Amino acid sequence: MSTYLRRIIDFGPGAGVHPGSPNDYRFHGNRTYVAETNTPWIRLWADWPSLQPDGALAIDDPANPGRPWLEALDAQIAAACEDGVKVMLAAYRFPTWANGTAELAAVQHTDAEISFAFADRMAPAAWRRYVAAGRDPARFNPARRQLELRVPPGGVGPDSAWAGFFDFLYARYHAATEDPLRRVYGFELVNEPNYQLWPQRAPSPTEDPFATAPLIVQHTTAQLMATAQAVADRHGDTTLLLTPSTADSERVSRQVTQYDEFAAALLDALDAAGQRPGPRQAWAHHNYADLERHGTVAYTQRLRDVLRGRWQGYAEGEPPTVFITEGGIRLGKMREYFPGQDARAAQAQTLRDGWERHARDDGPGAGVAMLAQYQTYSDPRFDAGLLEPWPATVRRPIYDVWAGLPRHE
Repeated sequence: MSTYLRRIIDFGPGAGVHPGSPNDYRFHGNRTYVAETNTPWIRLWADWPSLQPDGALAIDDPANPGRPWLEALDAQIAAACEDGVKVMLAAYRFPTWANGTAELAAVQHTDAEISFAFADRMAPAAWRRYVAAGRDPARFNPARRQLELRVPPGGVGPDSAWAGFFDFLYARYHAATEDPLRRVYGFELVNEPNYQLWPQRAPSPTEDPFATAPLIVQHTTAQLMATAQAVADRHGDTTLLLTPSTADSERVSRQVTQYDEFAAALLDALDAAGQRPGPRQAWAHHNYADLERHGTVAYTQRLRDVLRGRWQGYAEGEPPTVFITEGGIRLGKMREYFPGQDARAAQAQTLRDGWERHARDDGPGAGVAMLAQYQTYSDPRFDAGLLEPWPATVRRPIYDVWAGLPRHE
């Protein structure tokens, strides 16, 4: 069995975007749940648009309107440090002032905003329905990628606004900072770039705006990695840097790239740029599908096959090492895969099976360094939690299974 498979609870973007929400580590019994389940790691989110809504003001400027969000992030990290819980801090989203969409943000939910880069932000069926509704958002307002997920046209290089944001995070929270209540033990540079960021691909080469085209988002991710390593080097390179934190989606479109295609393209981009990952740069991935499909590790191992012999970053055990920083088992999937059975019982049993497979470093779990659970209170839209949705405090059967798993730091 593995001696290093760590457990982490991801508190979701609400922990950073909505202080005081059920995702806030400080409130609603969350500290108790983490302690009761003997969970050594939590994942918190540093939402850049919330922390710095005005680019003319520094994040820690008392006049910054995002100051309350910074204080909430500080307080959640401090609470975790007091509890002896390690924090993984995910850098999330781009303010509209930093990615060229501020004017569109000022007219959100108008045709000007909805129609902007529509082929990179929504499914073809959603666009066609919007057009059929006269491009009137009062009649149909299509689901689409947020403006805050647009890749900055100027890039994320060493002189970019993102570099300044990440430098702030690293200097304030790295693992060797003098303040013991501000220490985090891993920084994730981006969340699901193959699923959330846009544009994923170059402009369509045909008259069909939704036609496929060469992948380009991997270059942004490679640039994030180089910029973050330079920041880390200036501060002593004390803390794990995790990326790309890929979604395990197998959908293929202009908006979504399959994780193994993205991984291969990112490795090519790193090679082309002459980038070599440092010993504290680790590969992160999200694996809902592995857990939900009867506790397998097949998708993660398929990713490791892509990485094998090419990824030379952080490793322990049998390389390549993969950190699962987000994952879970949704009740809807249990109803789909186990028809006629109690979905909550199936969720708990699937976690047991998944842990057994992931923890075997001499078999299917080789190279897996972390296993994630998405949230304490379940998000009704992504129903994978240990408890029923807030304000209920009912522990699901999976709660006791998670609590009974070994603790590795």
